[in-house]
Amino acid sequence: METVLNVGFGIGILMFFLLLFKKAKQQGDYFFLGWIGIMLCQVAFYQITIYQFEITGFWAISFFSLPLLGAPVLYLYILHLTGHKVSARTILFHSSIYGIYVIILYAAQQYWDTLIIAKDGYLLIQKSDTFWSRLYAVPLAISGLLYCVWDLLILKEHRTSITTLFSFQEKIDLKWLTYVVNSFLILFVITSIWIFGATQFQLFPLKNAFALVGISLSLMLIAFGFYGFKQTAVFSSIDFSQNNSPIHNSPEKLKSPYSKSGLTDDKIEVLAQQLAIFMIQEKPFMNENLNLSLLADNLNISPSHLSQVINQYYKINFYDYINQYRVEMAKTMIKSNDYDHLSILGIAFECGFKSKSSFNRYFKKNTGKTPSHFNS
Repeated sequence: METVLNVGFGIGILMFFLLLFKKAKQQGDYFFLGWIGIMLCQVAFYQITIYQFEITGFWAISFFSLPLLGAPVLYLYILHLTGHKVSARTILFHSSIYGIYVIILYAAQQYWDTLIIAKDGYLLIQKSDTFWSRLYAVPLAISGLLYCVWDLLILKEHRTSITTLFSFQEKIDLKWLTYVVNSFLILFVITSIWIFGATQFQLFPLKNAFALVGISLSLMLIAFGFYGFKQTAVFSSIDFSQNNSPIHNSPEKLKSPYSKSGLTDDKIEVLAQQLAIFMIQEKPFMNENLNLSLLADNLNISPSHLSQVINQYYKINFYDYINQYRVEMAKTMIKSNDYDHLSILGIAFECGFKSKSSFNRYFKKNTGKTPSHFNS
């Protein structure tokens, strides 16, 4: 167990310094940097108190309570990645939970005239057998569970929102982050059960339970080391400053914001015809990085108006609208002898798809057949 803790700690330190010296850091980089620092402190806390020596008083309370800070910082990082505005008030609100908890626990130590010791990864409260002294870790468990669920809801919303803004999903759907959070949630439940069994029924040494917590954090650091370092905010290169921006709105939620857009039904029909002509003549869908903002610039209209036209006139989202054209072009190319020199994958790239998997998935969704079967 100690080896895994040390490996996670080493990778975390490497990530921390690589990000620390990264140029042109964005807000999300600072959240990520802060989260790595908090995780390193937590892993160090378990490594020291389980395998080295005890910590007492304020420092014991501060380090043990770090999960109340780590979970909110990860949540703020995910908010930034998914294009939400993270204000100073939001940061203060979520980080204040940690400060309040530390103050309460430290004040309780002074009030009960006792000493809190961090040993084997958890807190021992001397000269106290009060009810609260047996439940001091409950807020940490509740916070971890709530923020995991909150993270997953934000990521689910994000996967819906990108279909209104992008013609692709590769590298922006944040699936890797969903996998990491889900894995952490599973590990969190397992370790919580493990700790409960150790504290309430003495099924195994409590130090092993908290060592498992430290290992979980180490594994999470390793996962972020593989995926998170190069991740940037999905919406950082797109300007959605116009009113009624479609960001974070699913197609079902878009009708209400559009009610104040100023577009009449006749105007929507005119724009829809202009869009269709532009798509056929200019074939902008062949650009694999096409997004709503870029297409709107080409048509000299606002992204919100373009989104309204696609959603209300064609009854689909931007992602499906663009990929329908890509599939139609692919079908034509597959059936034509003029493109025999291209493989199926070559045709997919020519039509604007970013990967073989996305091409196969959307082609089958549109035609009911795989590209190879369609060609037979």
